[in-house]
Amino acid sequence: MRWIKLALALFAAKFRHKISATETTRVDFRVWITDIDVTVMNHAAMMTVFEMGRIDYMVRTGFFRIATKNKWYFPNQAITVQFYRPLKMFQKAEVYTRMSFIDEKLFYVEQKIMRHGKPIAACFANGMAKNGRETVPTADIIKALDYDPATLSFETHPLVTTSRTQNDAMTERIINGWKV
Repeated sequence: MRWIKLALALFAAKFRHKISATETTRVDFRVWITDIDVTVMNHAAMMTVFEMGRIDYMVRTGFFRIATKNKWYFPNQAITVQFYRPLKMFQKAEVYTRMSFIDEKLFYVEQKIMRHGKPIAACFANGMAKNGRETVPTADIIKALDYDPATLSFETHPLVTTSRTQNDAMTERIINGWKV
């Protein structure tokens, strides 16, 4: 079911109005029976909803078209999620997505799932564009999208610094410090 949701999000985004990189997108969704564990939406299904939001954002900003043309792919480097409330079967909600910050190689994206004005979950993800094993500099992506860098004012904030620190600490502890 995950791939069907992602394919539908990709298809629907192609028919929605284009946006600039500084705008926020909104994707409405409903919780289906395949999304639940016993009675509530499971975390894996919520991660798929966040991915639907990122796909919608990439298509509507034009990044997806440019990436496909240049054979770029876009892995996430890190994702942090906080879950606040459950969603039950057949409930409707929406996922909001916006670009938070861009550095030399990473994009930082903020997302939230809301229902009736109440937060369900929040996500802070960072990722990059790759061409084979090479990381595509964000400056090249901005140029390919024909954006004026002066119009892209993404505020650097403590969440970016915290994310970098936590990711470095996790890599040091679990990857480098784990003796098998």
